[in-house]
Amino acid sequence: MQIALNLKGYGETKLIVYPHSVLIGEDKQETYVLVYAKDDLDNPFMTLALDEKKGKFEVVSQHDVQEDYETLMNKLDDLALRVIEANQHGVDLSDVTLSKKGLEKPYNPDQIRVESKTFSIRLIYDMINSGDLDLSPDFQRNVVWDGFRKSRLIESILLRIPLPMFYFSQDEEGKLFVVDGLQRLTAIKEFMDNKLVLKGLEYLSNTCDDKTYSLAGRKIEDKYFRWFNMTQLSVNVIDPQSPAKVKYDIFKRLNTGGRPLNAQELRNCLSRNQIRLTLKKLAHSDAFLKATGNSISDVRMDAQELVLRFLYFRFQYKKGALDRYDGNMDEELNLFIELLNSELDFNFDEYEKAFENAMNIAYYLFGRHAFRKVNSKTSYYGARSIVNKALFVSWAVVLSDLDINIVKRKFETNCLVPVLGNCIDNDDDYFKALSYGTNGKANILKAFEIAKKILNL
Repeated sequence: MQIALNLKGYGETKLIVYPHSVLIGEDKQETYVLVYAKDDLDNPFMTLALDEKKGKFEVVSQHDVQEDYETLMNKLDDLALRVIEANQHGVDLSDVTLSKKGLEKPYNPDQIRVESKTFSIRLIYDMINSGDLDLSPDFQRNVVWDGFRKSRLIESILLRIPLPMFYFSQDEEGKLFVVDGLQRLTAIKEFMDNKLVLKGLEYLSNTCDDKTYSLAGRKIEDKYFRWFNMTQLSVNVIDPQSPAKVKYDIFKRLNTGGRPLNAQELRNCLSRNQIRLTLKKLAHSDAFLKATGNSISDVRMDAQELVLRFLYFRFQYKKGALDRYDGNMDEELNLFIELLNSELDFNFDEYEKAFENAMNIAYYLFGRHAFRKVNSKTSYYGARSIVNKALFVSWAVVLSDLDINIVKRKFETNCLVPVLGNCIDNDDDYFKALSYGTNGKANILKAFEIAKKILNL
């Protein structure tokens, strides 16, 4: 989560909102700090204490923030509401990669491969129906234009007003995915499916209001029908040969509209079909939903990203290469998707079985507290914390190859809740690994170390 503030000497700067315990007087209090990078953790631009009842932040300390009081308070009030909403939905705000300043890795501009093409609306419609063009509705189904906006778009086409550029991504098999322009294409398809009746037109109200694409008695005039079908749409197609980092950067730059795609939604656009099917299947599996208490929303593919983390870390763990993880979670997952795209014989079946096995064992050992931070006083039916991604990754991977029957002979149901609680209470390094910068390399390795130690592996 980010907030944009004007900083002395920098102008408007996007800062990361990060949960961080600090001493206020003699008490240790959970606060939120606003930082630019890892180097700023000990000297954040602002430290905030959240009053959830009032829905407001109290400024504990700040430096180099140059905002007038009213603007700052409005921004902080908006941030407080977003943080509270995130907490209510179980979003782990500590699950970020805090980079060092200047870490950006440039690439050669010559590697960017984007081809400009034109497609007729009729061809686009046929490609959608044949599956050659995927509108990827799974992660954008909540963003839907109303009938007025759809009708005005169709009217623009009938008036032969050029539409803004569309952006597609092409995979190795030639299939196209919509990067930018989903709502426009969805409206066009709905109209051509005769599911949209034109309403509220501005210039063509006398001739096209209450008309459809081709329903008998309500079809638009033949001239409009022909113009519509033959309208050429300008499309930039991102070549599959472009390096992964280049493609992700292009996607980020394109998605600057009302609701940009997040990192996992971008990966979905760049993944072959088998990967997408596997992630979705496991994220909606009964075993995963039971182990996580159905608390991980998949509206923005958060659950699927968690599954992808499991696949990535199990892949490294099986090779004895956990230490190859460099602490940059997003980049590592991007590269892993690229690897899965190229490894056509990757054994997804094995990983699916291992994942479901891990979920079942985790629920047996931890019950409703599986993958959640606990302490030595946590009772089984007591309050639960949110699912912690470092705990999820480490425990799911370590448990994935165990025999559940042997586990049941060795351990009692829910017996590891107090054991894990004692470890978190008594090992400061472990507590920090699960609380601050949980994507960091040292923190991930620490999480694996303790999971294996508890299981005596």
